[in-house]
Amino acid sequence: MKTFLLSLLAAALCLHPARSLKCYSCAVAEKNSDCVEMKKCSPEQKYCKTGVHAFSSLVAIIKECTDECFPFNSEYGESRSSVYCCQTDLCNYSEKGPSEDKTSAAVSLRISYLALAVSVGFVGFLL
Repeated sequence: MKTFLLSLLAAALCLHPARSLKCYSCAVAEKNSDCVEMKKCSPEQKYCKTGVHAFSSLVAIIKECTDECFPFNSEYGESRSSVYCCQTDLCNYSEKGPSEDKTSAAVSLRISYLALAVSVGFVGFLL
């Protein structure tokens, strides 16, 4: 009996509840600071995913817990889409992924458009 109870105690100590990942989550936001709701993911959701989609000056940021995540970057004309994946608690704060740089991708995108417009204007002036 004593052996059985010790075995049962050892098994109970080895079993622990699965720790769930925590991610920032929002359906659609225009800027990172609008997407700060924290969500506890289900045990099978192992990734925090951030999608940044931009067309011209419009930006949509989507954050969620997911069981699969495939990072990518796509650019076609004025349209840009990126998906970032990470696997630590609240790692999807920045639209740029789990880097130390917390600069907003939306701001960077607008600065890029401004630089492009200035460059095209300068080339037009030279011609």
